[in-house]
Amino acid sequence: MPAWPFKADRSTRVPSVASISSWMLLVIAVIALFVGSFSWYTLSQIRNESKTQQITALTKNIELIASQTELALQDNDLPRIRRLLLDAQITGLYHNLTIQYANDQILVSTDLGQVYRDALPTSWGKAATPFERKSRFDPTINQLTLYEPLQISQNEHAIIIAESMPISQLGLLWRFELASMITGFCGLILGLLAWFQIRQRSAPLLAIRSALFQYAQGTTSTQSLLVSSNLGPEAKTFNNLLQERDTLTSRIALMDCEHAITSVSADSFGLSSVCASLSQGMIVLDTNLNIQFINGSASAYLNADSSTSVGKAFSAIDPDSILIPSATRILNPDAPRRQVFDIELDHCATFLRVTCSRIVRDQDTLCLIFLEDITQQRHADDSLNSFIAQTTHELRTPLTNIRLFAEEAIDAGTDDEEFRSNAFNMINSESRRLERLVSDMLSVSELEAGSMQIRRDTVRPEAMFEELQRDYAPQADAKGIKLAFELPPKFPSIDADRDRLGQAIHNLIGNALKYTPSKGTITVTVEFDPADAMTVRVEDTGIGISHEDQSRIFERFCRANDSRIESISGTGLGLAISQEIAKMHGGQIVVESELDQGSTFILTIPSGRSITAKAA
Repeated sequence: MPAWPFKADRSTRVPSVASISSWMLLVIAVIALFVGSFSWYTLSQIRNESKTQQITALTKNIELIASQTELALQDNDLPRIRRLLLDAQITGLYHNLTIQYANDQILVSTDLGQVYRDALPTSWGKAATPFERKSRFDPTINQLTLYEPLQISQNEHAIIIAESMPISQLGLLWRFELASMITGFCGLILGLLAWFQIRQRSAPLLAIRSALFQYAQGTTSTQSLLVSSNLGPEAKTFNNLLQERDTLTSRIALMDCEHAITSVSADSFGLSSVCASLSQGMIVLDTNLNIQFINGSASAYLNADSSTSVGKAFSAIDPDSILIPSATRILNPDAPRRQVFDIELDHCATFLRVTCSRIVRDQDTLCLIFLEDITQQRHADDSLNSFIAQTTHELRTPLTNIRLFAEEAIDAGTDDEEFRSNAFNMINSESRRLERLVSDMLSVSELEAGSMQIRRDTVRPEAMFEELQRDYAPQADAKGIKLAFELPPKFPSIDADRDRLGQAIHNLIGNALKYTPSKGTITVTVEFDPADAMTVRVEDTGIGISHEDQSRIFERFCRANDSRIESISGTGLGLAISQEIAKMHGGQIVVESELDQGSTFILTIPSGRSITAKAA
């Protein structure tokens, strides 16, 4: 049995210190938030209870003073009433006490500045408004004013107005309240920090989860399952597992072939039933470099006939001696038993990984050549390198333009306002172009990681198309292209991600401007059906797209195979991103084009209301 190739990584089985610290930070944040909020609530209750107790005591006290005052009034004893009020003031509970009767006339007051009577009135009169018991609290000075009615006779009344001293606050209470608020705020900050760290660490797990779902649905290609290695060690480990899976699959297939070769006799080689279904090519040569076995895949790679090639010399199907030197070296007993190298087949533009192995069977020595198609991997690597080069160039151009126009605007000063205005407009246009480039790069990263999402909201499309018209009108004028927007008189609202949808339409219009020559025409038409689904048609009179390229222009890093666009910069990402955005909205993009007659890209976006209703 072969040794298991996967490397054991203790870091994948033992929780990382950073992960544990994030959860500990979250626990501390929850505790701090709970302690701070509970302490603040408790202290507020204590403060309110203390205030309530003082108000209750003052109320009961003034009721007692009022009952004694009524008795003194019935006895016509004015000095006794004065003593009662002065004694109440001496207790320190009241700032001022006053007895009033009809029309705010003062009978007695502890305020020496007030004018009050020396004797009881012969007629008390009737107040404009009836006297009633009430209280009023002034929070600015913490003072309570109590109104307590006095009944002199059946039809005669007066009232005691008692202004309390400022209600005392618990001295150190505010410090504890401040401490509890600071504790709660710190808990909130720590909680947000912990949540951010946990979410950041969950990004690779979400990407790996998405890849596993694709695998469960039948996607087995390693290139389709790879996640972005920028997401951390988990993503790198997952990618390593996929690559080691491919290595293990190839190694097991090779070992099975070697075992089959060594277990059959020379006159009944019979490997076709075992190896005919392999997608990899396999060739078996003897010491004279004669073909003993060749499967269908190897015949297709070398443009040979498997039914007539057995028994022939290997040079008959390898006239360019691509594999003969390696096979000769492997059959040498002093040479290494195995050799791996890559070759390119010019006749079919295919890259192959060749594994040559020496197999010793009894007294005979055989050479097993194993061919694996790595064209897709090579193209992916070339596309990535091209993307990096194109992106570098695309980023350099707007940055250079921004710097040059900024320097010229500074040199012009305030002497030429028109030039400065044009310079600022160009800087604004180039900065928007730079923003779209960075947005495309971020979208590619999200596509690679499988984490691209849309955030649906109610969108009014008219503002978005007005912005598109403002952005691209100067570019069209500078290139001598007529850009027309045919918009409906009324735009219904749709449920969509405004930024993502704007990005998709930006890419379609930008492509039309890029590939339409001077004096051409670009027409952007917007229509809505009765269900408020939106259709955007971007029609140009540009160079057009061949039927062969139309099936692949929505692939990432793909550009049309046309010599006329070699001098036009581009990354081959705009259409792929736009198609992905359309699909995430439940729509699609289709293309209608003829070479030299222009192209029409049709973007359809449902209103989104049915999707929202189903979700509800």
